[in-house]
Amino acid sequence: MSIRKAATIGSAVLMSGVVLTTSSCTTVTVAPASVASSPGGSMMGSGSEGHTMTNESVGTMTHADVMFLEMMIPHHEQAVEMSRLASTNGASPGVQQLADAIAAAQGPEIEQMKSWLDEAQAPDMMGAGHASMSGILTESQMTQLAAATGAAFDRLFLEGMIGHHQGAIQMAQDVIDAGDNSMVNALAKKFIAAQTAEITQMQSMRNWSS
Repeated sequence: MSIRKAATIGSAVLMSGVVLTTSSCTTVTVAPASVASSPGGSMMGSGSEGHTMTNESVGTMTHADVMFLEMMIPHHEQAVEMSRLASTNGASPGVQQLADAIAAAQGPEIEQMKSWLDEAQAPDMMGAGHASMSGILTESQMTQLAAATGAAFDRLFLEGMIGHHQGAIQMAQDVIDAGDNSMVNALAKKFIAAQTAEITQMQSMRNWSS
């Protein structure tokens, strides 16, 4: 699924106070603007200063920050797609509950990440040789999952989502190590904490059902 229309990237683009450079140390600087809130009206902290995102800009993004968001959006979208199959493919109550929780969490996160990229007017880098997303299921795996029902669906869902989450955790750790945006860093840490806990839960469910 296309995230945004592809942007034409020059060596430097100047527009409405936004400066984009496209070397390996790409930075995206934006003027202050509103950003999306998380569900329930709470705002994610903006870093060690303890400020909220209210009336604050997403700030400066490096190449690593932008790539993380642009890859994590379709990564999350696949997790939501997998989760929505649970209600039509006869998932057990435990798997259904987990799938609902994953979709409920990652749906709003997708919109949050899109809003940050839109605010930053970041170039679309998905076609720049960085499209590999760790843990993503192949088309064949998604077809098998969509065709499975009952216990077979549970097994494929748990195995697929464990690998999917492990890939997301690796991507999140990579941006923590290489990125420079405090909000992206905080979001990556949130992903690691939540998905590590869900992996433990899914491993337990898989072992119980095997």
